[in-house]
Amino acid sequence: MSNWEHYFPIISKNWPPPGKLLISEVLYNPIVDEPEGEWIEIYNNDGKPVELSTYKVGDEETPGEGEGMYQFPAGASLQPYSVAVIANRAVEYFKSYGTYPNYEFQESDPFVPTMIRYKNWASGSVSLSNTGDEVVLINEIDKPVDAVSWGSSSYAFDPSVPTVTEGGSLERYPPSQDTDSSSDWRAQSEPSPGQVDLTPPTPTPTPTEVPAPTAIPTLV
Repeated sequence: MSNWEHYFPIISKNWPPPGKLLISEVLYNPIVDEPEGEWIEIYNNDGKPVELSTYKVGDEETPGEGEGMYQFPAGASLQPYSVAVIANRAVEYFKSYGTYPNYEFQESDPFVPTMIRYKNWASGSVSLSNTGDEVVLINEIDKPVDAVSWGSSSYAFDPSVPTVTEGGSLERYPPSQDTDSSSDWRAQSEPSPGQVDLTPPTPTPTPTEVPAPTAIPTLV
């Protein structure tokens, strides 16, 4: 059981149900300026649209503390099996990828919706540490429904996900896999915000048992 499930034990058995929002990719160590170049991607692993305006995402794991937690704006939604990217600043994201994110934490582009600081949970801004941090997704009753932690943070997993090199991201693979362990995640040297890898994993070959050699009788 992960640490966040220990604090909210009801979720581990009854919440969330199959088909849910998942954190699918995180870039916390960008080549460009930090935290401006950071971003978080979420995935709707369900056959129904999800109303996002009751959800919040950020890097503060403990209510009342000083990191960041932001709520999606009114009217925000996510279609089935689709992703949404929340960039720290849309203008920095555009410089890196040539496209715009779905949302941004810091207002930088009037055409990209800005997330709303959720002061009921946290008082600060989202700024992801390269050596160890977490991203937490919470629902309408402020219960975590998904989380990922890396490096020195064991909030979501113990052991946590290993850190990535500069410019790389952490990617959930397959995007629907959620075993509440670091094995759900892999380093991605070429981040792909806005899309998920639906290629089935390569099955692990089953070792073939080699029979023991038969002794050859010595002729006299």
